[in-house]
Amino acid sequence: MRKFTCWLWLALVAVLGNLAGQSFTSGEEPAAVVKRVGEDIRYLASDALEGRGPGTAGLQKAADYMRGRFQELGVTGGGQEGGFYRPFQISIDTEVNASETQLVLRGPDSQEIVLELGKQFQPLAAGGQGKVKADLVFAGYGISAPKFEYDDYQDADVAGKVVIVIRREPQQGDEKSVFEGKKTTSHSFIRTKLQAAKKARAAAILMVNDPFTTKQQKQDVLSKPSGFGTSPAGIPFAHVSHDAIHQLLNRAPVKVGDASLMTVETIADKIDETLAPATQPLEGWSAEFRCRFKKVQAEVTNVIGVIEGAGPLANETVVVGAHYDHLGYGPFGSRKPNVREIHNGADDNATGTAAIMELARRFAGASEKPRRRLVFIGFTAEERGLVGSNRYLKDPVFPLEDTVAMLNFDMIGNLGDKGLQLGGVQTAKQFQALADQAIEEDDLKVQMTKMLGGSDHSGFYGKGIPVLFCFTGLTDLYHTPEDDFETINVEGVVETIDFAERLLRGVVEMPERPTFVKPAQRGPRRQAQAYLGIVPNYDAEDKGLRVTSVNEGSPAAKAGVKDDDLIIQIGDVEVLGIEELTAGLRNYRAGQKVKLIVRRGDGKETLEVVLGRPGK
Repeated sequence: MRKFTCWLWLALVAVLGNLAGQSFTSGEEPAAVVKRVGEDIRYLASDALEGRGPGTAGLQKAADYMRGRFQELGVTGGGQEGGFYRPFQISIDTEVNASETQLVLRGPDSQEIVLELGKQFQPLAAGGQGKVKADLVFAGYGISAPKFEYDDYQDADVAGKVVIVIRREPQQGDEKSVFEGKKTTSHSFIRTKLQAAKKARAAAILMVNDPFTTKQQKQDVLSKPSGFGTSPAGIPFAHVSHDAIHQLLNRAPVKVGDASLMTVETIADKIDETLAPATQPLEGWSAEFRCRFKKVQAEVTNVIGVIEGAGPLANETVVVGAHYDHLGYGPFGSRKPNVREIHNGADDNATGTAAIMELARRFAGASEKPRRRLVFIGFTAEERGLVGSNRYLKDPVFPLEDTVAMLNFDMIGNLGDKGLQLGGVQTAKQFQALADQAIEEDDLKVQMTKMLGGSDHSGFYGKGIPVLFCFTGLTDLYHTPEDDFETINVEGVVETIDFAERLLRGVVEMPERPTFVKPAQRGPRRQAQAYLGIVPNYDAEDKGLRVTSVNEGSPAAKAGVKDDDLIIQIGDVEVLGIEELTAGLRNYRAGQKVKLIVRRGDGKETLEVVLGRPGK
């Protein structure tokens, strides 16, 4: 082992020594490189590109810009019919089908309250579509929490009824709250409320905002149809305004002792004071609720350029990637979801996109072809759950078995005192020595981290391909409209590109293929987080969680989970989407065995998984 390590070090030193000073910006003033890279970032992060969100014209402009650069450099297209694009359709939103949606509350003596769609009620896709006509029951916060000795459904007959519930949980903002003080417990979560109502066999849910939040926000805001996810829980669900509920309560007040409570505020105050449920039927009142949804589709595309290699290793591929999409106008993914503004995504990830275009320039301008093929990919729909990179992994330009490494750039615009964070050095035996030598020959401060993070390289690693990942850290501007060009350290971006070029040349010219290193398998530890080892498909419209890919050697792989399986149950938890799978995993520890039910084709498979613990 020592002999191998020594030989490896000397071989890599020789490779990098031969490459020292071979940056193909040589002869070019550094200021000119900074200017060019800065112009790329400035354009990609300009308002004209509308935040590069799926469904915007700006995202296509960004793709066209990359294609134009590849064409200018003489890079070969890796897309359809010799072009640079590999387009596909994704679902970007869920809308209500207004002609098939209504909510009417009916009471004694032909009383009727017809709610206005979008203003007084908004159906939510997290519940699902359907048609219900049933009696109304006020059900407090819609919480069943024996741990906290609070249960809105205890001894209540809500089977087949439409329940009205208050959002979140009692005693918010109170340090002494039994619901863990000012912390937010899982009983505030929408999915938890949906599951509690389903368990109580309610027919539908009408949810009204809690007064604590409306006072803070100074408004009563209804969520978008897709605001709480689009995996249907199988129970019709609508967000209803205070105005509409107050119209109902004025005619059918909630009675607690001698008090008749006719506002959400007074009901919440009473529950907060007594911590006693106020669940009761609203006598004589019923709801007729029907809703249907429709998916909003958009065409997006990966942008792919190829520089062929020369020599005996020319059939081997090194992928260089960065996602070029961002959040558009929000609110999807935004840390300011109530603000509809362009999210320009200068750092995330105009910087990474500029990096792969600059590296393509340097390699395309070389006097000799590289030893290995280089495939430069601008991935789309990363912000939607790594959709573009996972699409490539399903339909690669060149076989994955011949793909020897992947270098990814995501958010490299804030190089500062902490330096560049380089991930993935542990994924190939040769990478540590390669990185050490590159650092020795560069003035850049580099922190090598074993944390791989959730970006486009992760799917490649799951397929057994060594990866390297360049990142300069999060800032307070992450996923906000303030992530603009003016905040970017362009000189730092160029420094990162220069360093990455050294790494990339080392990988491309390496005499032997990088040796993949599997994640360390460690024994279970008490209270260790449970790990399954799949890449989920967030874009799927199924009732369940679709598996995009299974990580090699993971608990899921060992249990027989396959790509495209639909997970519908883990243990006793019905899986409707990522939220339920995550909640289900929380019930177990690493080393425990759990039943996993999947749909595969037209049938069902019941698998036994021994859960693992993620590596560091």
